[in-house]
Amino acid sequence: MQKLVIAGFAALCLVGTASLTLADDAMKSEMGQMKEQMKADKESMKADMKAKKEEMKAKMKARKEEMKAKKQEMKDKAKARKDEMKGKAEEHKEAAQAAGQEMKAAGQEMKAAGQEMKGAVGAAGQ
Repeated sequence: MQKLVIAGFAALCLVGTASLTLADDAMKSEMGQMKEQMKADKESMKADMKAKKEEMKAKMKARKEEMKAKKQEMKDKAKARKDEMKGKAEEHKEAAQAAGQEMKAAGQEMKAAGQEMKGAVGAAGQ
């Protein structure tokens, strides 16, 4: 009987050791799965951050291009106004020159008329 108890005890020890080994293997397997899951999550987060960064970069570039186009449009409008004002100023200058020439011509006519009157008055007085 004592041999049976010893044999039973030995069998229990072997089964207990085997169950500990199995538990250790299961634990290692689960730890490996957790590590893989964490690694996958980390890579997923990295990819998301990279995508968001690219999206923000694209938005900033689009905004910059929009501002550049707006600035160019304003420059074009200012140039058009400047050219328009330059044309108007040129017209006024030409009109003023024409008026000045008319006045000069009228003055010369009056001078000639005055010379004629002087000559007519001088001839009549002699």
